[in-house]
This record gives sequence, C-alpha cells and structure tokens, in this order.
Amino acid sequence: MSKVQKMLLALLSLLILGVLLLIYSSPPPVDWSPSYEQNDSRPLGSKVFYDLVKKESGDWEPVHSPPFEIISEAPEQATYVFINQYFETDPDEFGLILDWVRSGGHLFISASGYSSAVLDSLGLSIQVFPEGFEAERVFTLSLEGGMILLQPVTYDQFHRGEYFKWRDSVQVETLGKIQANSSLETLEPQPNFIQLREGKGLVTLHAFPEAFSNYFLLNNSNKSYTEQALGTWDLNHPVFLDHYIKAGKFSNSSPLYLVLSNPYLKAAYFTCWVLLVLWVLFEGKRKQKAIKVITPPQNQSLAFAKTISSIYLNQEDMTQLGQLQLKLFWYECRTKFNVQGENTEDMADSLANKSGVLKEDTQALVEQLSQLEAKARLNSTDIEKINQLIEDFKLKQKNGRNLQTAG
Repeated sequence: MSKVQKMLLALLSLLILGVLLLIYSSPPPVDWSPSYEQNDSRPLGSKVFYDLVKKESGDWEPVHSPPFEIISEAPEQATYVFINQYFETDPDEFGLILDWVRSGGHLFISASGYSSAVLDSLGLSIQVFPEGFEAERVFTLSLEGGMILLQPVTYDQFHRGEYFKWRDSVQVETLGKIQANSSLETLEPQPNFIQLREGKGLVTLHAFPEAFSNYFLLNNSNKSYTEQALGTWDLNHPVFLDHYIKAGKFSNSSPLYLVLSNPYLKAAYFTCWVLLVLWVLFEGKRKQKAIKVITPPQNQSLAFAKTISSIYLNQEDMTQLGQLQLKLFWYECRTKFNVQGENTEDMADSLANKSGVLKEDTQALVEQLSQLEAKARLNSTDIEKINQLIEDFKLKQKNGRNLQTAG
C-alpha cells in the first residue's frame, strides 16, 4: 500500500469515527407517541398530572383492573376517571358502567377516540376538523358553563381537532369548545367537552386528552384549563383513577413473569440455574473418551467347510462331490507339475517324473482315479477311496524326491 493510500485510509477512518461520535452525542429524537401513563415522562405521558393529583387532598383510588371487575364494588357516589388516547369497551361492559352511573355515579372520560359502544349508547358521534394547508395546526380551547379561563389556551402539536355531535333528542350540556386557527377554516368553535345526565348520575366526555399530558401542563398558562376540567370531579367522594386502559401501559407477556411472581416457583427456578452451573463446572471437564472394543474377524473357513460338507453328506448321491475332488486334483497336477498326456499311461509317466513318486504307484493312482471318474454314480465309499488315494499320493510326494515345479 502506497503512502497516499495510507493517508486516505486514515482520513476515511477519522471521518467515520467523527460521524459515529456525532450520532452518539446527539440527543435522541422526541417521542410524541401517546401514553398517558402515570410514570411516563414523555411529552404525551401523564407523570406531571398524576404528581399534581397526589398532592391534592382527596380519596384517590388507583385502578389496575378492567372496569367490569371494579364497577360492581364501586360506591354509588364516586367518580370514575379514564384518560387515554382511545377509550375501548364493549356493549356489555359499558352497560354495566351506565347502570352504575344511573344509580348516582359520575363517569369522566378524556379521549380522542371512543368505541361505538359508547357513542351508540349515548346517541353521539365524533367529528374532526377538516385538514388545512398549514404544516402545523393550532387549536384554541375555551370553556363554558361557569368555568372561566383568564387567557385563551392554544395547542400547537399534532391534533385532529375532535369534537362531538348529537341528535336533537339528546340532552347535552356543553362545557368547552375547540376552534382551529386557520385562515381557510370556516367552522365555528365546536363542542369537545360535554356532559350528559343519565339517571341520578353524570357522564362527562372530553375529546382533548392532551390537556392531561406533560407537554400541556408544563406551560403555566395551560394549567388553568386542566384545573377547570378537574372542577367537574366531586372530591368529597372517592375518585377512581384508571390505570388499566392506557396506550403506554407496560404488560408482562412472558410466561416467566408468572414464575417469578410466585416466591416458591422463583426459588425453584434459581435453584435449577445454580445446579446447572455447578453441573457445567464439574461435569464439563474434559474426560478420556472410552476406547471402542473392536473384535477381530474370526476365521470361519473350517466352519464354512463343515457347512458345505454337511450339505453333500446329507445327500445320498455323492457323484457331484467326487467329481469336484477329481477335478481339483487334476487341476493341481496341471498347474503344479505341468502334467501333459493324452492317455493315462502318458499322464502317469509325466506325473511320476515330476512329482518324485514311483512310477508303479503313480500309474496305479491314475488308473484308479480314472476308473472312479468314469463311474456314473459315486457313493460314500467311493468318496472315501478318492480322498485316501489323493492323500497317499501327497504323502509319497512329500517323502520322495520333491522336485521343483516344472515350468
């Protein structure tokens, strides 16, 4: 690598390092996702609101269970508060809530969206201000019904501008309105804070949950709006603050949470881990691998010969066995002694000269074997005779001249 290339590589490395340092040192982007959790410090969390509520005197009751479990035990005169981006419920559950309201309870919901079970039961609908051409929409909030704001309250972050509409037959009291600040906006201020009477109780709906967020409350001029909204709560009776229906609620979805929540299962779980670590420490050491015993193959020649011979011995016709013995002997004579001859006399002379066995004995052997070979059927006696003649010849050859193999 040349000197110029080394310099370019060093500069490139410094540039990459500088970019990484800038990314690491730059502040993280602001998370504007709605949460409304009591311990969430994001702009649309509600840590500031719940901290202020705890400082106020009142019978505050935090609720971490679904409404259908709480509503049956709630006192008749109480306030049940829901603050979330969207209020979700089903017709059966909301029916139980309405029954409780009609007996004297107060239901307060602040949400940008409502399920159809709520809107249909109360004869309401929710609308939004039409989109304009502005990059950032600004809304102005106002209060009515005896609630007074010293100065107008504006909100400059993303908001769709939800407001309520209802049928003529529905009796609704408007507590607050919202207005889009746009030169092209033709809609008058629309109600986004209303109250309905149901039996002996009240249902208060608020379509601007951002009023309870950290971003909204950190502006001193906006606090009065939230305080006026809290004025609808009867603090002389219990106030149930819902923490179950929350967009940013943390939930344990792992089955391990069920184990760790029980002290006995938790102790057993960690005991298993300790035992596993000990097993790895003591049993994970290297050990001598067992040497596999390899049994050498056995010589089965004798067993094979016995098996083959038993096949022939069990047969009454020994002709084939005899013919095989004779063919094997003649083959040995031709290959070992190079025996040549067209008749028995010539073959006997050649075999006697090259094997070292007497000519008379060799001639008698060849004649007897030729006679046995010419027989059409051999028996066990013939087989024994053939074997005896061949073995005697081999014994005489061993004790004779023991000439070298011809050829």
